[in-house]
Amino acid sequence: MGRWNKTVKKISVLVLCMIIMTCTIACGQPDNIDISGYEDKTITFTGIEKKDIVLTIADLKKMDCETIKAESTSDKIGKVQATGVWLDTILKGYDTSQEQFSDIVFYGTDDYSAKINKSFLKDNQIMLAFGINDKPLDGDSEPCRIIIRDSDSAYWTRKVDKIEFIK
Repeated sequence: MGRWNKTVKKISVLVLCMIIMTCTIACGQPDNIDISGYEDKTITFTGIEKKDIVLTIADLKKMDCETIKAESTSDKIGKVQATGVWLDTILKGYDTSQEQFSDIVFYGTDDYSAKINKSFLKDNQIMLAFGINDKPLDGDSEPCRIIIRDSDSAYWTRKVDKIEFIK
């Protein structure tokens, strides 16, 4: 009877691991998102170092990316599944974090911008998404879209091609 219980436990653990792996893969991985239509588009980061930093969407996709579920607090967008890289993951490569800045401004190619202040930066993670709902961004959002869980969609800037960091 003891040997039987050990076998059942091992099988249960194996099945649980397989379920977790399947859910992780099915939830949308960065590799599943085809960014070929905008992979060479760039985002310019100003104010981190003396010289501007320019990264392509392909550069972002090579970083430690995640797929998250997010919902805006306004009815305009609602719930999405976003795939991208956390802003702090990018900033870590430059020995800094979003909390080190008094403001961060996100600029879109459509002349829209959103300024986020230090208190908001302290309490919220910011994702630079290159995919939504397991699909590449559409022409109205590429090359990058800002996603901030449980925040007003006014912060979810589309068409981001420049991010300014203010100390």
